[in-house]
Amino acid sequence: MYTSIRSLFPSRRNLRALALGAVCIVSSFAIGIQSVGEVQPVTLIEAGSIEQPGDIDGDGDIDLQDVIHILEIAQGYEPVTPANLMADPNRDGALTVDDALRILTVLSLR
Repeated sequence: MYTSIRSLFPSRRNLRALALGAVCIVSSFAIGIQSVGEVQPVTLIEAGSIEQPGDIDGDGDIDLQDVIHILEIAQGYEPVTPANLMADPNRDGALTVDDALRILTVLSLR
């Protein structure tokens, strides 16, 4: 028994949608292959604490320099280290723009 591709996809619109989907899958796979070595996982910190959450640079003070370091890490300009994660202001294990805003809020109230 012979079944043509046109009988499976009766309209050109469905055939175009299938072709576009296939192109998207192939291109996503290609991008994933190219970027596979660029991801740097950070292990969880099992023990230890820092006296002042938010003191990213470790100078003993929470100031504007800590905010700058957090923003540089969040944007990928600086690599994140386990010591940086130990100073995470909200202890969620990631240094984000929200952490920088939290410190700026605290600094503005001083």
